[in-house]
Amino acid sequence: MKPLNLDNKPCSPVSSNCIVWQGPDIECIEICTGDTISDVVANLATELCTILDQTNVSNYDLSCLNIVNCGPTDFQALIQLLIEKICELQNITPESSGSSSNSCPDCIVTVASCFIEDGATTMQFLDYVQMIASKVCALIDEIGQLQTQITNLDNRVTILEEKDTPTFTLPSILVDCTLSTGNVVAGNAYSIDVVLESLVNDDDYGYCALLGSTGLPVDLLSAVATQCIDGSSLTLTKGTSFASEYLGTWVNSPLTVADAITNLWLVVCDTYEYLNGVSFPVSIVTAGENITVTDTVVGSTTTYEVSGKDTIVTSIDASVTVGSVTVGETTTYDLSVSPTKVFSVQGLPTNLNKVAPVLNTSRLCDGDIQINTNILEDDFGAGWYNMATGVFTFQEDGVYEISFFQHMTIDDGEGWYGDSGAGVPIPVANGVLTAGITSPTGCNFLCINNCTIVQEKKHISINGSFTRSLNRTDEIALKVINVTARDYITQGGDTSRLTIVKIRD
Repeated sequence: MKPLNLDNKPCSPVSSNCIVWQGPDIECIEICTGDTISDVVANLATELCTILDQTNVSNYDLSCLNIVNCGPTDFQALIQLLIEKICELQNITPESSGSSSNSCPDCIVTVASCFIEDGATTMQFLDYVQMIASKVCALIDEIGQLQTQITNLDNRVTILEEKDTPTFTLPSILVDCTLSTGNVVAGNAYSIDVVLESLVNDDDYGYCALLGSTGLPVDLLSAVATQCIDGSSLTLTKGTSFASEYLGTWVNSPLTVADAITNLWLVVCDTYEYLNGVSFPVSIVTAGENITVTDTVVGSTTTYEVSGKDTIVTSIDASVTVGSVTVGETTTYDLSVSPTKVFSVQGLPTNLNKVAPVLNTSRLCDGDIQINTNILEDDFGAGWYNMATGVFTFQEDGVYEISFFQHMTIDDGEGWYGDSGAGVPIPVANGVLTAGITSPTGCNFLCINNCTIVQEKKHISINGSFTRSLNRTDEIALKVINVTARDYITQGGDTSRLTIVKIRD
């Protein structure tokens, strides 16, 4: 505002608030470059008043000095009086202070807190007095400098106040695109504040609206990092890597959205070119008598639900039509039976020593598990059969047909065709050799077959089969027990085989 008490016609008064300090920062009086002249002058005046108040002799109580005559009238006289009083207390006379014999005694005094340097709280008396005098002189000089600066500032403020009040005009820029409907239109010039307002806050073209649709830069970078097809992935059209097929265009390590879009278009174009050359057949499912077919389309997937009316559906007829031409013949699919899985394993049987026929003898659960190591056929996959233990573990519920075959040879050393002295073979004692399917532990029989030895036989064969519904985690094993009078061994042609066929779920 303009001062109301200034009458400096014909000059136009200017408020000191409009003038800024261009000089250096003066930390001791808290003046910074860019402060208004009002603040600078106020700080200088405040500092000067403080110093004048501190150096005003009338502010000090000197009654304890017993001054009879007139006391000091200025600050310098006060300091001189204090020095003289200190000398009197130390028995120092001004006349003898310059002689070596009567110099200030080697006394130590405690210094005031404002005179402490490097942590020293005491010093020689004479040094202390000289320090006080130096500080006082420095203050006097500084007061003179401040007075000079205040005078200069006052002159500069007067000059500035006499100048006309400056006016400012925001620059305009030419806008090449529309930033908001009916406000900033392409081809016109607008002040920079209007352009900035549109760039930030416009609902259609502003930066905030852009963030709302694209997300933050960190979101865009996160989207770039989700690329799942890299330069080593093979193209559909050529079977070569994207990095080599689109050399010079493909970005191996995308860092920006532009990099990601480039790679996306290359993948899309490669996929489009590949699919454009592929003819896809059209499947047609028709309903026969007492059959209803309902189709449901979700995206590119069509699901057909086949249901019967009064009869149980066991099969449907299906044909494939490409365009308007039917390809192939009608095929009947049996719906009553699930796809069959087959497992068959074979190996040399384990030697079976004879056991004494006592109570509970011939229990199959006490027999030896036949461990087979040669898988002939396996549609089940890993986890079903353990070739190290001979245990088969079911991984799916279902109905299974299980069969086994065991072929073994009597040990020659036990007397087969041995000479009795008259050239007559020694007969084998009667007995039973039992084989079948049981649980690996316990006595849960599933299938048992016996081979009864009633006459001389060099080889024996046992086989059996059964069909049963078994549950997931059920375990079975092929076991054999020998309760004849001879040991059985493995020779050429002997074999042990276990076959499992899944009939339906």
